[in-house]
Amino acid sequence: MDGLDKRTLGRNIRQARCRLGLTQEQMAERIDMAPEVYGRLERGLIAPRLERFVAICRVLGESPDRLISQPEAAEEDTIPAARAGTQASISAFKKALASNVRDSRRRMGWTQAEMARRIDMPVETYGRMERGTMLPSLDCFVAICCVLGEMSDTLLGLKPPKRPKRR
Repeated sequence: MDGLDKRTLGRNIRQARCRLGLTQEQMAERIDMAPEVYGRLERGLIAPRLERFVAICRVLGESPDRLISQPEAAEEDTIPAARAGTQASISAFKKALASNVRDSRRRMGWTQAEMARRIDMPVETYGRMERGTMLPSLDCFVAICCVLGEMSDTLLGLKPPKRPKRR
């Protein structure tokens, strides 16, 4: 992951939605988003908040890395659809993400201040994210994954993507 490309993200989300045979309206309803806003997301004009991005991954049954990455790397990393749980507790999600990021940062031997500097975030804001009181933006989350060298699935606490069986 080299950073968030909103156009690639939108294209990958659109392709996954179409594979499931869902309309934009159906998808927007499942993730509790206005259809007009969802359309802007698929066109690559906006990026979703992190908790909405996780809901999109769950509805589409796709790994976060697959939706963020370029198409050639993305085709192999699908996971089975996991539609249940799109209304998972945001509070629990914040705490799990905070714990996973904190553990990964500590394994690198960095302080919060060093990590905040590496991702170009104010230390106070980074501290709030690591305490689980706020979520980073999707752009910031991608930067965190890049700096820590961690898969987004790992930091989000999701099951790693399964490779499809070759016949």
